[in-house]
Amino acid sequence: MTEERRLVTILFADVVGSTALGESLDPEDVRALLGRLFAIARDAVERHGGRVEKFIGDAIMAVFGLPIAHDDDAARALSAALELRDRVRADPALADRLAIRLGVNSGEVIASRDQDAQEFLVTGDPVNTSARLQQAAEPWMILVGERTARAAGDRFTFGSPIAVEAKGKANPVSAYALEAAVDAGSRARHRGRIVGREADLAQLELTARRAFDERRPFVVSIVAPAGVGKSRLLEEFLDHLDPSVLVATAQCLPYGQRLTYWPMRAILLSIIGLADASTPDVVRPALAGWLRDAGDAEAERTAELLAATIGPAILRVPIGSRSSPPGAASSSSQPNDRRWSS
Repeated sequence: MTEERRLVTILFADVVGSTALGESLDPEDVRALLGRLFAIARDAVERHGGRVEKFIGDAIMAVFGLPIAHDDDAARALSAALELRDRVRADPALADRLAIRLGVNSGEVIASRDQDAQEFLVTGDPVNTSARLQQAAEPWMILVGERTARAAGDRFTFGSPIAVEAKGKANPVSAYALEAAVDAGSRARHRGRIVGREADLAQLELTARRAFDERRPFVVSIVAPAGVGKSRLLEEFLDHLDPSVLVATAQCLPYGQRLTYWPMRAILLSIIGLADASTPDVVRPALAGWLRDAGDAEAERTAELLAATIGPAILRVPIGSRSSPPGAASSSSQPNDRRWSS
């Protein structure tokens, strides 16, 4: 399609006082500083699954949800905004010269593909509102639209509501100042009532009964567009299982460093009851003990093969480490946002 309606999250970032900076510095120095800023911005956005739409003078526009949509695009955009701001503020060459402010907003846009450049042109009110939020922000502030804040849920903390008098808008825009990401282990999980998934839930429960009765494994794939409730369906299914059933969960990281055996590692550690940061010296004997209890005549050899398959270096990488972006929600290494498999 050359044109389509999409739900996206827009991130705008702009340099505060760039006019004065251009007056006081040589153009080559300004270009070097902006080039450094743009490189950080592109890296932060792409690490969280977004794409830089364009650089406009000293401003940056990024889109999350195009061309690939994720169920946590709002959270990805906020994580990218926090990383971009914090990295620029910590950069010794930029912090004292290029203070930035950011605006983030979500909504429906029309995405038109440029057939020549193979790029998207995004138009719609969410784009304009995101730019207006950025203009209303103080230096180093991230102003977030109400829809984005609601979509991000309890993954971030926000300040009190702010009524932004945005140029060209008939009514004030409700916004919140983004403060920080919430650690996954300390946030409460609020689940809505599951609706219209009774047949899917019944199929999963039937498969589970067959697996228990016949004592053999089954593989179930749940395929659906982003955001329709795949993870929510799995959560409901797991809640219906007998409490005595051992459930091992794992995920493939949607962005960040790609660790091939990360899901297998997570399942093994869940089964043997070890922490994510356990070292190989701890994992090997624990694996051997579990295999002996399960009746494996060659428990030590099997444990060694499993440990070798996963790799000692990978076993030393704790979930929530720098292999995934800071403040990642969702669907990274956060336990409340798993992509379930068993």
